[in-house]
Amino acid sequence: MDSATTEQLGKEVKEAIKRGDITRALEKVKKCLSDVENTPLNVAITGESGSGKSTFINSLRDLGDEDEESAKTNVVETTMEPTAYPHPKNKSVTYWDLPGIGTPNFKANAYLNKVQFQRYDFFIIIASDRFKENHILLAEEIQKMKKKFYFVRSKIDQDLQNSQTRRAKTFNEKKILDTIRQDCFNSLKCYFKCIKDDSVFLVSSFQPEKFDFSRLLKTFEEELPSHKRYVYLRALPNISSQAIEMKKEALQSAIPWVGLQAAAASIVPGLSFFNEVFSLSYRIQGYVECFGLDKKSLSNLAERSGRSDLKDLMKSPFVINEITKDLVVRELEKRKGTAYLITKSIFSGIPFLGAAVAGPMSANSCCDLLHYSLNEISEDANVALKAAFGCSE
Repeated sequence: MDSATTEQLGKEVKEAIKRGDITRALEKVKKCLSDVENTPLNVAITGESGSGKSTFINSLRDLGDEDEESAKTNVVETTMEPTAYPHPKNKSVTYWDLPGIGTPNFKANAYLNKVQFQRYDFFIIIASDRFKENHILLAEEIQKMKKKFYFVRSKIDQDLQNSQTRRAKTFNEKKILDTIRQDCFNSLKCYFKCIKDDSVFLVSSFQPEKFDFSRLLKTFEEELPSHKRYVYLRALPNISSQAIEMKKEALQSAIPWVGLQAAAASIVPGLSFFNEVFSLSYRIQGYVECFGLDKKSLSNLAERSGRSDLKDLMKSPFVINEITKDLVVRELEKRKGTAYLITKSIFSGIPFLGAAVAGPMSANSCCDLLHYSLNEISEDANVALKAAFGCSE
């Protein structure tokens, strides 16, 4: 959500309000928000059977393998149909587990037609050892179809563990990682002349806070078209402080739009304060869920990390308490004072003055509380990350 778009929308909303067309102003903002927040993003994950596709998908969805909505792991792959796994908190984002590509008679073009390649925004090609001919054939076909793809080398944690077991005295993690990266690069460079040595991402789905997982997510964000970026960032897993900050910045970009919506709604007699509190409750609840700090997500995180005290470490009132109308009103009063709310309520019922005074007041109070709550909630997400996994980077 860039500032130029927000500024243009603001002008259109003001013009509609001046004409007295409040319904048009509200519809305009709601449609723009809905279009941005509900833009579909479809990500295809493919590779040989047993390469760790399902566990990787669970990591992207911020789920453990035993969570209720997780992709099934350690099962024999028998289907030739793509399996959809919507993000549990953001249904606009769907990760697709594609059938394995390791058959002797694999034909990349037929495979892509079979799995309906056109519906995916980009492809992730996973290998648990070196990249083979089938991986390369598939990448070449994807490239012909002008789609983006990324090479991911999985199960890095297992490689390191095996190496340490076999060569405990000479074990050197950096050297092993460099060797794996170079081996992957060598197997690809003969086919992709422009490939760079950082084009392969080394990941562990069980330790996404380590290795190249964060760099992979950052690369997606940088290379996605702008209209897909917002919905993608909202679905980021909390694997590092960088990922949390990226998600926070995306959510911040929508706040001016919510302020415009509040300004337009504030001059509808009798609905101003109700609309404002409802909108704030809905947005802040979304923040809590987006950062995985709702009751269910915190419970899952506590179980996965063995930390039963995560809830006690939280500071935001919106994480600690159930988000109700009364809680939002109390927080508004803390930020703006009772007199401010009374003044805005009075002006919102007066024609013309409502648009001139109550509108800006509503926009200001909404934006202020949303920025404040988002800062606190994202900070709690960092605290939970550090407590659960012992690191923030």
